[in-house]
Amino acid sequence: MEKERLYKTIISNLPYGFMAVDHDGVTVDFNKAAEQITGFTREEVIGKSHVALFHKAADNVACPLWRYAFEHQHDMLSVEHVITKKNGEQAILSVSIAPLIDDSGRFVGGIQLLHDVTDQKKRERERKNVLSMFAHDMKNSVLIASGFVSRLEARKSGPLTEEQCSDLSTVRQELSALEKMIFDFLQFSRFEANECVPVKSPFSLAEALSQCIETVRGEAGEKSIRLNIDVPQGDSSLLNGDREMIKRVIMNLLDNAIKYTHPGGSVMARIFMLPDRATVEIRDTGIGIPEDMVPFIFDAFFRADKTTKGSGLGLFIVKTILDAHDGSVTVKSVVGKGSTFSFSLPL
Repeated sequence: MEKERLYKTIISNLPYGFMAVDHDGVTVDFNKAAEQITGFTREEVIGKSHVALFHKAADNVACPLWRYAFEHQHDMLSVEHVITKKNGEQAILSVSIAPLIDDSGRFVGGIQLLHDVTDQKKRERERKNVLSMFAHDMKNSVLIASGFVSRLEARKSGPLTEEQCSDLSTVRQELSALEKMIFDFLQFSRFEANECVPVKSPFSLAEALSQCIETVRGEAGEKSIRLNIDVPQGDSSLLNGDREMIKRVIMNLLDNAIKYTHPGGSVMARIFMLPDRATVEIRDTGIGIPEDMVPFIFDAFFRADKTTKGSGLGLFIVKTILDAHDGSVTVKSVVGKGSTFSFSLPL
């Protein structure tokens, strides 16, 4: 009796909804918090199939938790799942579920802890939508401002002094940096929403790398950084991937290499071909990355060097794109000597 009272006290005071079902999926326990979450009273659910009540189905297979947690007898499974409340509304629940196994190893039921995250998910969606719209509006403003700068530089509004030309050049550089940060953020928003799916087709990796090198040659020249490229001669191997996404990977790595390399340094880009994979290596003679920061450099918004401008999203985008292509990326770095980023893709 003492154990039974202790059980009831704990269950009734849990801050989460609690539901227990038997081996047939019939509800055998249901606490107050579960009543508040689902809208059903204890009396309305005890002795009834939880699948019929919350999933509006007749078969336990309709509940994905049943198959993964009960039939396979996982120790514990935590997922997000949608249920139908008594009033017909749908709710997003964070559910922790565990099977109940008797001494002979037979499955006799399971328990579920329920936490309503509907409002939280709604706020997350609203936040992402607002930030995405904000970034789009900022991008439009930057494009308009860049247009006016180009107009002034072309002397369409009259002659300019040397000092004014220098000021306009600074404005253009700042607008370019801002435009890149906005672009990175828009890509990050799409990745978060799972909207960036590679559109794959065969393309030449060597050609893509060469084009990216030419794109950044001017930026490297401004810092007197030597750009070198080593591509296998006569190689016609093709990758099956999203060409623009892979070029984005290369551009992000090249941009970082140039940004963190002191004037007079060098950046080397090369391709290594294997029978089933291609590897691109980008090596610089820059400032390097402290060893304790290396594990975090592919995290969103992480920046190892706070003294330079950037969104902290470039390497996150690199990792996300490569993951979507079944690729991989690694880094080796020595502080004061430089970094080497290598990524591999299946042919």
